[in-house]
Amino acid sequence: MDKHKECRVLRAKLRDLYEDSIDAAKFGVPTDEIDAKITFLQERLSQLEQSIGKNKEYEGLEVPEPSGFKILGEVIGICGYCEKEVYSGRKYPDPKEGLFCSYYCRKRNRKKQKDPSE
Repeated sequence: MDKHKECRVLRAKLRDLYEDSIDAAKFGVPTDEIDAKITFLQERLSQLEQSIGKNKEYEGLEVPEPSGFKILGEVIGICGYCEKEVYSGRKYPDPKEGLFCSYYCRKRNRKKQKDPSE
């Protein structure tokens, strides 16, 4: 059998085993045997994909750092422009100007202070 076809067959078997595992967990049946099969097939699939050079163009790529605009941490205040909550894990502009959830809000607030008619 062609290695690419074998990869597809292994993925299909894994999908079936994942579904069986979910069903077994739902009905309270032990999943140890299914988990062992899943682990074996995952290792086999990984070896097979490595042998055919699958995903080779992605090897060595660095994972990008997470942006600071995800909601992390606890609430430290409210944005001075849009009144959204600002979290401790978020990047925010210099608090001397006020607390803002993004640079866009800080910029809009500066324009608003310069031109109050806006």
